[in-house]
Amino acid sequence: MRVFLVAAALALATPAAAQTPITAWCAGGVTGGGNGTRIMPDGRLLRLSRTTAAAPEVATPLGEDEAAFRRWDAILAAAGFIRMGGGAPGNMTCSLSQGTTTIRWPGTTPPPDLPPTVAQVFGELRGWRP
Repeated sequence: MRVFLVAAALALATPAAAQTPITAWCAGGVTGGGNGTRIMPDGRLLRLSRTTAAAPEVATPLGEDEAAFRRWDAILAAAGFIRMGGGAPGNMTCSLSQGTTTIRWPGTTPPPDLPPTVAQVFGELRGWRP
């Protein structure tokens, strides 16, 4: 019983650093390049870009929004995002990922079978501006 209580206390006290970034990304077409936005657990936002599929990813700081990370992380958790996955890529593919979970779809519009709250996170993260 004591071990269980200690484990439960540690789980509740997990720092933000143990959480994983959330990334909204679109890429493809002729060059395979793309861009997106990533929010780190501490609220730092990065604009991501890659000119071609083989080029290195460039991350440019956008600002900070800890409340946005907490809100989006809670939305994805409530939607069961970590149990989702897959999807089909296309010539232009967009995705939303957190940790080891990535959902992909062809085109820039999230598919209709994606839970609306998950599509909302994708749209808000891609559109975040300082």
